[in-house]
Amino acid sequence: MSVRVFIFDDDDLIRTTLSFFLAQEGYLVSEFAQPDHCSLYYEKECICGAKQACADIIITDINMPGENGLTFIENQIQKGCKVEHIAVMSGDWEDPDLEKAKELGCQVLYKPFSIIKLKNWLDSIRADFSDKNKLSSVALYMEDAKPKKNGKTSGISRLNTTKTTP
Repeated sequence: MSVRVFIFDDDDLIRTTLSFFLAQEGYLVSEFAQPDHCSLYYEKECICGAKQACADIIITDINMPGENGLTFIENQIQKGCKVEHIAVMSGDWEDPDLEKAKELGCQVLYKPFSIIKLKNWLDSIRADFSDKNKLSSVALYMEDAKPKKNGKTSGISRLNTTKTTP
């Protein structure tokens, strides 16, 4: 069973490092430079099914172009997103953001953070994932929302996923 993780961070180094680490740990990773690069962002409501989620875990930065990571998470929850494990990271936490993250039930990560801290959190929630978890296939085949040079989007394509086999 693969645990699916979505990473949102505009910092290429952080996003790539997290992606590589998680793939090495056996996670199926989809990464996005900002929320609107994921086509699920544009849906008016969750399209994953009544008891399904597009991912098991979302890890997002707060300060990204286009939309604040907490606003993104709040909007996804309002649309009916069923992802239960969300971590929010920032190097510039302010009290209102910390309060909002806790209200939304998010794990808070202070940049720079140790990969060990992330691994400890992941290990603590790993028991929540089993073969009975129902993940939607919508995340594997959906519109690619990344704008092209001509401003249009492409058709159906696979998300940028990374997985290694131990």
